[in-house]
Amino acid sequence: MLFGFALPLLAQPQVLPSVEIRSGTPIKAPLIKKPVVFPLEVPADSIPPRIPPVFSGRHEFAPPPSGNIRPLKLDFSTGTTAETKLTTSWYSASGSLPLLRLDADLRVPAAGISRSALSGSVQSIFSENLSLNHLLSWQQSKFRSFSAGALSYSVSHRQSELELAGFRLSALQTGLSLEGLEQDLAGTRSSDFALGIRHSHLLSWRELDLKNRLVLQDTALGLAAQYRVPWLGKRLPELDLGLMTDFIHVLPALDLHKRFPLGNGRYLELNNRTELASRSFQSLRELYPWSVLPQRERLVMTPLNLSLGGWQSFGAEASPLRLAGLRQNLSYSYNQPQLYVRDVSGQTWLRQEDVFSCRLGGDLRLHYLGWEIAQDLSLNLEYLPDDRWRRRPFSPLLSAVTTASRKLGELDILATLDQRYWQRDEFEAQLPPVFDLSLELRYPLRPGLALTASLANIFHTPHQDFGDIPQRGRSFMIAFRYLPLR
Repeated sequence: MLFGFALPLLAQPQVLPSVEIRSGTPIKAPLIKKPVVFPLEVPADSIPPRIPPVFSGRHEFAPPPSGNIRPLKLDFSTGTTAETKLTTSWYSASGSLPLLRLDADLRVPAAGISRSALSGSVQSIFSENLSLNHLLSWQQSKFRSFSAGALSYSVSHRQSELELAGFRLSALQTGLSLEGLEQDLAGTRSSDFALGIRHSHLLSWRELDLKNRLVLQDTALGLAAQYRVPWLGKRLPELDLGLMTDFIHVLPALDLHKRFPLGNGRYLELNNRTELASRSFQSLRELYPWSVLPQRERLVMTPLNLSLGGWQSFGAEASPLRLAGLRQNLSYSYNQPQLYVRDVSGQTWLRQEDVFSCRLGGDLRLHYLGWEIAQDLSLNLEYLPDDRWRRRPFSPLLSAVTTASRKLGELDILATLDQRYWQRDEFEAQLPPVFDLSLELRYPLRPGLALTASLANIFHTPHQDFGDIPQRGRSFMIAFRYLPLR
């Protein structure tokens, strides 16, 4: 009987009167100052990246106000080192061509020494799962009796996931490059053409996960295959075991990553990332514009790149100390690019050598009187494991980089101190220490237009380099950035 009477009561809709609550006091939400503890498992980003690695991180900037977009980005810089750079990026409203970019660079550090480069980048989207990123690059350099030129075209594609015959492919990355290289040393000319292919993906089938990589650069071919080990579960979720080869060496490929939260702003991080990569003509010519490149390409292989670091953050606002940390890295690489000098002419050449390094470092972050201060201290032991195990030339045994930044109204101030001690040249002669102090000022002239002025190496400390490569001295630079809103 009671159940029968309750049904009609529950079925009747009830209209409540509207209630308006007002208060003359603004609402104050409590701010809980508590250190954030990272979870043991960080979920992967569900948003696939649209800008490939060939596009620089300089495209990252603060989001514009709501309802506005930045269709154009223009960077122009010039200075006393006779180096002029121009970068233009256009973000169009077209869905098929969302990004266009043009880079131009001209450098004349001394008489008879020059470098010029021009590159264009285009991002094209054909469908939801098909987007291509194109890069066309041209470079020309001259160093006394040596001249070189490089022309390259590359296209890359990224896809987050693909289903194929019951197999799931994720994190797909594919790249294709066509490159031509010409070199002329005292009338002796040489030319080379290279085809480059790079591909990597994660193959999943039932409970099996395989990470595969393929690298081809001209006649050099490399393969790597790794198995995602599920045995340790949450204790070590990112553990990949496998092998990699360039058909000269067969090396272990062990990748792992683990973060250990210790509470109260402290945590440890363990990481090892292997490398199987090629060095294209375009990247080598950009890094070493006045050096003779080798005719034979070899792949860079790094089976050991083990890092262990620990950090302590301090959340108290009254304390000037914000972050302190220690880190260690142990690595061994095959076929790393290395400059050397053959004779007294001063002309530099490039070859690929094995490199062993052990680095110990510390990080410190401070906030004092409105200044944000950061220091990176590093003890670097780098050797070329040949018959004599020589120290790597121009690699400082001890280095420290200190930065101090502050904002005064709309003026941004940045001071950088670069210190390097106990370096040796290619002939194992001891070099003087480097004490390089630089100052940079940035000020917005108007909305969307900013001016940057910098004075580098104020004390004119010489940075010695291989052979007769021009040394970096005191220089002044001025730059403009135009970033309008639409």
